[in-house]
Amino acid sequence: MPQDAFDISVVIPAKNEEFRLPQFLQSLITYCRASALRYEIIVVDDGSTDKTAELTLAFQKTYPDLSFIKLGRNHGKGYAVKEGLLAAHGKVILFMDADGSTSPDEIEKNMGFFAEGYDIVIGSRVLQNDTSRVKALFYRRLMGSIFNFFVSTFLIKGIKDTQCGFKMFRQEIIRPLWENIRLEGFGFDLEVLYAAQLMDYKIKEVAVNWKHADNSKVDLIRDSMRMLVNIFQIRSWYSKRI
Repeated sequence: MPQDAFDISVVIPAKNEEFRLPQFLQSLITYCRASALRYEIIVVDDGSTDKTAELTLAFQKTYPDLSFIKLGRNHGKGYAVKEGLLAAHGKVILFMDADGSTSPDEIEKNMGFFAEGYDIVIGSRVLQNDTSRVKALFYRRLMGSIFNFFVSTFLIKGIKDTQCGFKMFRQEIIRPLWENIRLEGFGFDLEVLYAAQLMDYKIKEVAVNWKHADNSKVDLIRDSMRMLVNIFQIRSWYSKRI
């Protein structure tokens, strides 16, 4: 299939995901096959030392439109996502977490917002509607609320959940938005959304079904502190560009 024939590209960053990724890939491939749209799947291996690569490549036998990018060493989720997005060819390009916390059903459910003129569609575990269900542990909800308070106070206005691992972009804005993103760790979402607001891209935040997955790669205390520091790094970097 020609590269420009893809309607949607799904990027999945993965580090040591031999236990969770295969199940999610199987559900995603089943979803893609049932769709009238044409899907490309890109898995970016962020320096895994387990069987992530071997198990992912096995899926190419049954789904040839699955690409695999192997990074030589671990850089961080933000770096892996950026590499995958810049390599993608779909008219809409998104990233999802390897743990399957967000269902593939959310993809086409939210495609219509691009026809309404939005440039970016992001999932939210804070917004709720009649069909969304968020299954999160209490202490994670609490930490998330505290973090979101700092984000909304010091950096990003109008977005209730910056960290949900489900974000969709029009192809045309990928390179202008992402090529200068500097953060390589979990705080990259903050920089992307802050830069997008400065560039006047239209962002739609939507309620999604989300469930907690065991064996999270996020250290709640350590990574939250790092991301708090990222808030002020971003303010400093971008104040010099304005």
